[in-house]
Amino acid sequence: MITTAYSLVAYDVSSLTPETCEHCLAAVRSELIQVPGVVGVDVTPARSRVSVLADGRLDQELIKEAFAAAGCGAVDS
Repeated sequence: MITTAYSLVAYDVSSLTPETCEHCLAAVRSELIQVPGVVGVDVTPARSRVSVLADGRLDQELIKEAFAAAGCGAVDS
């Protein structure tokens, strides 16, 4: 039997608001899902939060780069 441990990390993203357009939300998802180890991304603009599901340790520098590539502002985990 093979088991995989997953972790869920939430990030507060100041630039995400309920008014954020779907194109921008898709950009966040698209950039983050490309980070090695990321298996899922949930964007909740009403809470200015992005949750990332990972199947191992995440390189936080790559996560920051992904947020920057998507055009997001300050990110706190």
